[in-house]
Amino acid sequence: MDILNIIILSLIQGITEFLPISSSAHLILLSELTDFPDQGLRFDIALHAGSLLAILIYFKDELKRILTLTSDGKKYLKIMIIASVPLPVIGIIFVDYISIYMRNIQSIALMTILFALLLYFVDKGRKEDKNILSCSVPILFFIGFMQALAIIPGVSRSGVVITTALFIGFNRNDSIKISFLLSIPAIFMASTYQTMQLISVDDIVVLREYFLGFLLSFVFSYMTIKLFTSTINKITFSPYVVYRIILGTILLII
Repeated sequence: MDILNIIILSLIQGITEFLPISSSAHLILLSELTDFPDQGLRFDIALHAGSLLAILIYFKDELKRILTLTSDGKKYLKIMIIASVPLPVIGIIFVDYISIYMRNIQSIALMTILFALLLYFVDKGRKEDKNILSCSVPILFFIGFMQALAIIPGVSRSGVVITTALFIGFNRNDSIKISFLLSIPAIFMASTYQTMQLISVDDIVVLREYFLGFLLSFVFSYMTIKLFTSTINKITFSPYVVYRIILGTILLII
């Protein structure tokens, strides 16, 4: 894999993993609409590992509270564990069906537009009467169930979690924070699942490519997280909604 391919894939992963625009959809579209080579599972793992490290560093204060089991730390841990339960269960049941029937451009286009509209209307009518540290178990299971819809390309894991949190009554910042916290077990589970399908790699050149992808994905992911959290109350979700609608419309036309 040449350096340009590594940079492009790392950029797509770093930007789209945490923004409500679907990273899986963009990676699928890249291979479907161009002659871009398939990066393979190993490189995919390297990219996800870079994103995971970025979120761990960005939320180091929350993770410190979790590891030291402070009062707030236990509540964050509760969120991460309970809301993460539905994802692997639903994923295992439906992954084959979705791989066969929903990894096509038309399906991606429809999901891209549908969940853009949901994000827009839910954000517009949000109530902001819930607190991130007082989530009940039913609420967390509901958020987790909705997160599991992200196995459908075009939905966006971060997008559907943010939309659900806004619908329930969280403000924008807490909705994003919930999405980021849930990304830790989600990315970890995805990487673990992919790793189980692989054998060891001894090629030093390939290992260097993986390390570069990991490093670039980390840099792009961290920059995206920081920019997203610092600007969301100024620019709202509107640019992401517009982008998704334009992208989905173009895909339906071509």
